[in-house]
Amino acid sequence: MSVFNVRLSNGLRVVGSHIPNSEVEAVYMFYNVGAKNERDGIYGGSHLVEHVLFRSIKGLDKSIDELVEGVGGYFNGFTSYDTTAYVEVLPVDKAELGFMIEAKRMRDALFLENEFELERNIVLSEFDMNENDEESRMMLVAGRKMWDSHPYRHMVIGVRRDLETVKRDELYNYYRQYYNPSNATLVAVGGLSKSSVEKLAESYFSSIEPGEIRGDVEPWDEQFNGIIKVTMKGSTLVPRLLALFKSPGLHNAQGFSRQLFVDFILIGDRRLAYGLTAGEPVSIPRFARLYRLVEEGVASGVYASYELTYMNGPYGIVLRGVKDPDKAYSRLIEVISEKPSVDEVNSAIARIKARLINTVDSPSKLGQLYGVGELFANDPEYLVKLMNNTQGLGAEDYVNHVEELIKSAVVVYYG
Repeated sequence: MSVFNVRLSNGLRVVGSHIPNSEVEAVYMFYNVGAKNERDGIYGGSHLVEHVLFRSIKGLDKSIDELVEGVGGYFNGFTSYDTTAYVEVLPVDKAELGFMIEAKRMRDALFLENEFELERNIVLSEFDMNENDEESRMMLVAGRKMWDSHPYRHMVIGVRRDLETVKRDELYNYYRQYYNPSNATLVAVGGLSKSSVEKLAESYFSSIEPGEIRGDVEPWDEQFNGIIKVTMKGSTLVPRLLALFKSPGLHNAQGFSRQLFVDFILIGDRRLAYGLTAGEPVSIPRFARLYRLVEEGVASGVYASYELTYMNGPYGIVLRGVKDPDKAYSRLIEVISEKPSVDEVNSAIARIKARLINTVDSPSKLGQLYGVGELFANDPEYLVKLMNNTQGLGAEDYVNHVEELIKSAVVVYYG
């Protein structure tokens, strides 16, 4: 499957791949803006902007959901620490609709005051859901302990104070700053030919001014060594322990491949597209190494969350039903540190390969990987290559990586 990569005169990167006989086209627009670009006063603003951009847009005679669902398509958007993205998956003969919507969304969102306030309240409700979720609160506390001034110290949802007080005009200006062709990557994967994608991109986006502000951030980190332990009190019926480690981001190609390899040995399986970008906790299957903690009675359940980030980011393991937090953490580290057997290595590599095959067969999943790779490495196949690089890893790579990973951690006990 060949990938094409062109750049319009205004700086917009256009990435695509033609899948013969595909009846759909996944049209993505990735922006190099996320929580990493926020500042005091607008923490959570990138996510709030994403919400508003599904509202009124000049030049669209219907809402986005009516336009897309009206032709049998699917749409979505997501915000991460590093990016904001939008997608329409459409019948291939209706794919032009996706290009039109994203061109309008890039410059013509109206940010009507009543709609802005409505979306503010929706995001605040999401914030409250996180506040009422014990494990989300634990992640919030751990992140603020792990980083002091780094952009990743707050969750993508932001800070309540800022969400309550940020003004419409402030976030409209933020939108106009970062939503421009030179800070964006358009991805089209599916039944459209290369020439069709290029023609549609040129038709809908070439007249948009390039913009001057990009969301690039030079990778940096705040180093700390040792273990920070925090105890949270609450009325929970299920005491929990969170161990949050700092794992290599995409800027560290070798480190990222090794972290993915370690993750598959520990948890058994994970989706390579949505599973990484969403950062959702994964329940551990019985055959995975971490399930030993359940079999031994150390915990009643174990989960792991891993979010794809550009800089070094959070890798969290949650133990539920913990009776003795010190004993549980000690045993967790013992289990993580054990050198993998030949069977474990081969099984993890086989599952990564199987997941990758599943991913490249899906226009939507593949488009997601292409967008992130192009945005941060100027290579749409960057993530696919890093995932393939796990095929050459072995037990010693695992041990060396884990030794570094566990040197520092924030351990939160909620009970």
